[in-house]
Amino acid sequence: MKVGIAALVPLVLLVLAAERIWTGTRKGASRSTGLDNPFTQILLTLGLAKLCRVPYITDDLLSPQLQRLTGVANLLTLAGMTFGALSAIPVLAFSSYITGRNLSARIQVVAAGVVVMVMVGTYLPSPMAREAVPFLQNHFAVTGAVLPYWIAFIAPLTLSTLVGFAYTVRELVWVRRGPFARALAGVVVAYLLGFAYCAFNVANLVGNYTGTDSFVVRNSEIIENSLGLASLAAAGFSAATYAWHILRDRARRYRLLRRHGRTWLEARKVSPEVVLDKSYHFRPTRRACWSAARSAQAAYRLQMELADHKHQAARQLRVLR
Repeated sequence: MKVGIAALVPLVLLVLAAERIWTGTRKGASRSTGLDNPFTQILLTLGLAKLCRVPYITDDLLSPQLQRLTGVANLLTLAGMTFGALSAIPVLAFSSYITGRNLSARIQVVAAGVVVMVMVGTYLPSPMAREAVPFLQNHFAVTGAVLPYWIAFIAPLTLSTLVGFAYTVRELVWVRRGPFARALAGVVVAYLLGFAYCAFNVANLVGNYTGTDSFVVRNSEIIENSLGLASLAAAGFSAATYAWHILRDRARRYRLLRRHGRTWLEARKVSPEVVLDKSYHFRPTRRACWSAARSAQAAYRLQMELADHKHQAARQLRVLR
């Protein structure tokens, strides 16, 4: 059961990422949800990270085979944590995306290359690369040979959450109120808690490295899990707020298209001169209306063309009289 759930989570994330990539590459897509979209990148990197850490399958079946081939232990753990560190790049790109900035593809590729090289470069000389264990953190003390690897993993996440927090706070001060402000507030809290999560892990590493016995070290697992879950809850609130308003507006456009769609098609046939875009083809089916309601274009055309048609019909009636 545990293995099934652990395998289901990455598969769901990867299916969502694949669906967004396929949607973004379709001809005529109104907006890009492909590989250049930060949210798609987050789904992809987290899905791959979780896929590399499925209990029993990765630790007992695949990792021993890879160790026999390469001589390096825990390769899938390294891959999973590397994908986790790489998620820092789309996390930062997401804050840029929602605040009207763009993190160039070149910067993202260079940053990804640096993260991979540093993760691999700090892992191979460490004792973790020579002894196969299910969980690195539970089996290897934080020593001089292990500490650089953990810093390489935490540093990108810490930097991305801190910069993302600064971006979104600035945007929230400008927006101030409304549904977008509430969604931004959730993102701000998520970034803040994510940074607190990373900062706590840094403090915990330092405590373990120096051998300090403190409240943080003794209760590290509870604090770490609480911060992680709180950050996810804040991100979930932001996503739910955004989705609610997006779906509400889309539902209104859908009802408009369903109610007046056939009348609109008749008006386009009777008065072809009022048609704004003759290359646009509309079907009044439920599925087509829901698809067209994704953006405001169809609803806008419907209202404008029906209004022009009504105005033209009234003018023709006055002429006949």
